Amino acid sequence: GAEGGGWSVSAAFVDYDRDCRLDLYVGNYVQYSIETDRPCTGLSGRRDYCTPEVYAPQADRLYRNLGGGRFVDETATALPGARFGPALGVSTADFDGDGWIDIYVANDVHANLLWMNQGDGTFREGGLLSGAALSGDGVAEASMGVDAGDFDNDGDFDLFMTHLPTEGNNLYENDGAAFFEDVSIRTGLGPASHGRTGFGAAWFDIDNDGWLDLLTVNGAIEAIDGRGDHPFPYDETNLLFRNLGNRRFEDVTDRAGAALRLSEISRGAAFVDIDNDGDTDVVVSNNTGRARLFVNEVGADNHWLGLRLTGSNTERDMLGARVAMLRAGEAIWRHVRTDGSYASARDPRVLVGLGRSAQAPLVRVVWPSGRVEEWTDLPIDGYTTLVEGEGTVP
Repeated sequence: GAEGGGWSVSAAFVDYDRDCRLDLYVGNYVQYSIETDRPCTGLSGRRDYCTPEVYAPQADRLYRNLGGGRFVDETATALPGARFGPALGVSTADFDGDGWIDIYVANDVHANLLWMNQGDGTFREGGLLSGAALSGDGVAEASMGVDAGDFDNDGDFDLFMTHLPTEGNNLYENDGAAFFEDVSIRTGLGPASHGRTGFGAAWFDIDNDGWLDLLTVNGAIEAIDGRGDHPFPYDETNLLFRNLGNRRFEDVTDRAGAALRLSEISRGAAFVDIDNDGDTDVVVSNNTGRARLFVNEVGADNHWLGLRLTGSNTERDMLGARVAMLRAGEAIWRHVRTDGSYASARDPRVLVGLGRSAQAPLVRVVWPSGRVEEWTDLPIDGYTTLVEGEGTVP
């Protein structure tokens, strides 16, 4: 029941109705076919990619999981009055803290969408009202990659998006009630990204200091002027930003090793601890080139805690669960998901950096069902599976 013929780019599994079955949101781009193909040119006058305004947007789809491998299209019922744009990225989180997972959609040169879960099987679109539909200047930008994460460790989920080189990337800070402020310039992320066309991106703690850092992979979509007969006029280097813990970021690309000195036409970026050593590695897909595996070798000076969350009657990962690491009166929040970035997926396990402290934190889990449980004295510097129903009720 989830068949579709659209130009699908990104998707997200999400249990939007809390029935313990993973539903599916599919972001579609534009209505294109070989028969309707149009020739487009860049500023130089030579043949180039068309902008999305040339074609009508393709409607997104929301499929509800009926169980037994069957889905039903609930788009018209669950997303009433929807006006879709050319979707390139999808990220899910409980943005307003009401216990129901919301859906954010990054659209290309159209206002982005924030589907706020009403808890009754329907969503209300609140992108403009929330401040997350347009840039801080009120402009609909070429949103490609998107990811949700708590970059400032204040307990709510913020949003980051990649854009064109003339726009700069955007960071929207959440106030906890799903009202967002564009803090791209204040944090240093916007200006540092000018000159790059960002695609895949994600929050991850590269050095396990407890603060989410940021990687964007880049590659132009317009031929770069002044490169003459360069065989790959679209290639660009990627960007790595370290979170300084004071709502500011530092560009550490030049210190990140040979992998970040590569100049390619990067698109997708999948984030996973591929060698189970407690840090996040990255798989990058490239146009006209081989895929790359960037293995994180920052070092083992800091401690970490890895968690896999499963249900009591199923071994599936409990997407949508929220996890808090509580220690010394402070909390670090993460959430279980596989979405975000651009045309990619991520490791559903939760990986939290503990810094130099070897003390195990109190772990509090808010399950998708709404149940809250706690665990203490979990082993650090390794992965542990937490099963719903086996923790202590606070």
